[in-house]
Amino acid sequence: MDCPSCLSISGKKRISPGPIIHDGKYWVVDHAYPTKLLGWLVIVLKRHVEALHDLQSEELEELGILQEKTTKFLRTTLSCKKEYIACFSEGKGFEHIHFHVIPKTKTITEDLKGPKVFTMLKANEIESIGKDEITKFSKLLRRKFT
Repeated sequence: MDCPSCLSISGKKRISPGPIIHDGKYWVVDHAYPTKLLGWLVIVLKRHVEALHDLQSEELEELGILQEKTTKFLRTTLSCKKEYIACFSEGKGFEHIHFHVIPKTKTITEDLKGPKVFTMLKANEIESIGKDEITKFSKLLRRKFT
């Protein structure tokens, strides 16, 4: 399968330069890459599913727990005002169900509020948060999950 999410979860071709932050029963928590925003996390289903209505009850239960933990960890780690959660799974090559968990930090200016924040995900490697910084942050959050 050529699904970037499946390849990343399996370790064959990681998307994030950092380690997986949390490896749950049904979901993984990872740092988005490339991005201009430190703490932009993704919660990715381990099995390949492309529609929310295909999620199983057990997967939804774990998802709720992970959404709670990730938002609270982002709040305490980055002192964000609030957090956004979004699921579209429509981008070319990224139809695999995943949820963006986005910290609304001081970096999010008025012109980037709400869905406009996704412009921060459109970054090349030069504009992106550095790989070392993402790795360090991912390791920090990983410790919070244990």
